[in-house]
Amino acid sequence: MRIVPVAGWFLAAQLVLATLSFAAETDVDRLLEFLIKERVITQEKATEFRADLAIKKQDEKQPSAVPDWVSRTKLKGDFRLRYEWDQNKGQSDYNRARIMARLGLETKVNEKVKLGIGIATGSSSDPRTSYVTLGTNVGQTNTPDSAKNVVLNYAYGEYTPFKELRLIGGKFQDVIWRPSDVFWDTDINPEGAGFNFDYKLNSKVGLFWNELFNVLRNDDRTSKQVFMSVTQPGVNIAVNDEINLKSALAVNVFSNIKGAAKFSNSSGTNSLTAGNQYKYNYNSFQPSLELSFKEPFGGLVPYGALFGDYVYNFSLPDSATGRGGYDFGLKFGKAKVENWKDWQAKIIYSKVGRDAWLDIFPDSSRYSGKTNDQVVETQFDFGLGKNTSLTLDYYYGWNLIKSNSASNAPAQVLQVDWNVKF
Repeated sequence: MRIVPVAGWFLAAQLVLATLSFAAETDVDRLLEFLIKERVITQEKATEFRADLAIKKQDEKQPSAVPDWVSRTKLKGDFRLRYEWDQNKGQSDYNRARIMARLGLETKVNEKVKLGIGIATGSSSDPRTSYVTLGTNVGQTNTPDSAKNVVLNYAYGEYTPFKELRLIGGKFQDVIWRPSDVFWDTDINPEGAGFNFDYKLNSKVGLFWNELFNVLRNDDRTSKQVFMSVTQPGVNIAVNDEINLKSALAVNVFSNIKGAAKFSNSSGTNSLTAGNQYKYNYNSFQPSLELSFKEPFGGLVPYGALFGDYVYNFSLPDSATGRGGYDFGLKFGKAKVENWKDWQAKIIYSKVGRDAWLDIFPDSSRYSGKTNDQVVETQFDFGLGKNTSLTLDYYYGWNLIKSNSASNAPAQVLQVDWNVKF
C-alpha cells in the first residue's frame, strides 16, 4: 500500500481547492476520481470538496444582502444640550435650557454626482438657529412637554466634473470661506446655487474661487425678486512648514434690496423708510484673512491663528453713516477638538456699522444678531472624548450709539453646550 506524504496531501488539497473557481469549465468529478485512484485523497475528502463546491455555487447565485446604494451612503448627525443665560440690555436675567439635533445623509449617485438631505430641530421662520427651548413659553405655547418642530435643513445636488471644481444647487451649507461667524451665522444654509474651484499652482501656493447665488425673496409676482451674489477669489500660501496664510476678497452684490419690504427675520437695525422698507442697498467689499501657525509660543500649543474680516458698503450715499464693519480674533490650542483633552480657546472683537451689512445674516448670539454694535466674544472648547466636547461661549456687546436709554444698555450672553456628533 502506497502512503502519500503529509506535505504531498496538503499540496494536492490546495490543488483541488484552486480548481473550484474554474469549476464552470472543468469536470470536477473526473478530476476527483483521478485523485482518488492515485490515492492522493480519500473518498471522504472528495465528498467534502463536492459539498463545499455546491455551497460556493449557491452563494454566488444569492443576491447581496446589502444594496449597493447603502455602501455609497453616509449618515451623520449631531446633538447639543445647552444652558443659556441672557441679560439683554439691562433687563432681568433670562435662563433657559435648549437642545439642537441634526441628522443628514449623503449618497454618491456616481463618481461625479452626490446628493445630500438633512433635517434639524428649529423653525422655518428663524434660519439663524436650530435650537429649540425646553419647557413652556407663555408667549407662544403653554403646553408642557410638547413635541419639538423638525424642519428640512438642507437638500442639494452636487456635481464634480473634475477634482478642482465642485458645483452645487438647492439648499446647502455656505460655499463662501469665512474665518468667523460675525457676518454670517453658521446655521444659515443659503438657497440657490454655487461653486468652489481650487487649484494648486505648486506645493506652496493654491488659488481658489468661490461663488454663491442666493435667492432671498422669490415669493409671488407682485413683489420684486431679491437676490444676493457673492464672488470670492482667494489664495492659500504655505509660507514655510510652520506658517500658512489664507486670504480672500468677497464682492457682495444685492438686487432689489433698496425699497424692498423688511425681512421678517431682520434684527431691526438697518435703516428703513417710513413704509418699513430698506432705505439703502448693501453692495459691499469684504476682505478676509487668516494667518495660522504650527506649535506657536515656543511650542507651548500645537496650533494658533490670527484672523479677521472687514466689510465696506460702497453703495451707501455720502450722507449715510455706519458703512463699515470689521472683526479680528485669536485662537489657539488644537486646530480641531475631536478627542479627550483636546482644547481650543478663542477671542473675537467685532464692530459693525448700522448699514455696513444686511442685518438678517450676523451671528444671532452676538448682540441678538444686530448691526450697529460692538461685541467681545470669548470661547473655550474642551474634548470629553472622541466626538464629544464641552463649549463655553460668552458675549458682551453694546450699541455704538451712546445713550442712557435701556435699549442701548450692554447685553451679555453665556452659553454652555454639551456637543455629541457621529
